[in-house]
Amino acid sequence: MRINRFIRSEAEQPRALGANICGVLIHARPERLDAVRRALGGLAGVEIHQEAPDGRLVLTVEDTPTSWAAETIKRFHEIEGVLSAALVYHHCDESQERGEVSL
Repeated sequence: MRINRFIRSEAEQPRALGANICGVLIHARPERLDAVRRALGGLAGVEIHQEAPDGRLVLTVEDTPTSWAAETIKRFHEIEGVLSAALVYHHCDESQERGEVSL
């Protein structure tokens, strides 16, 4: 699976490589949507941007000082009510770690 390759590659990278920003689409059971939203909102580095009554959520995940974004995404599958989590976008900004300013 693609997400497993992503998680493995992130774990192999040095921590100071750059800042990861990931776009993720979650499908949850509609009847568990409130509980899933609360569980996701309690995870560091996660921000929910959109949701639909049918259980779809669009969110971003960023690295935190204690965990890679990929590790956080992997935890989504442990949340009761989550049917799937798909990485749909990934950006690694190496310039942030070097102190560069992008225009």
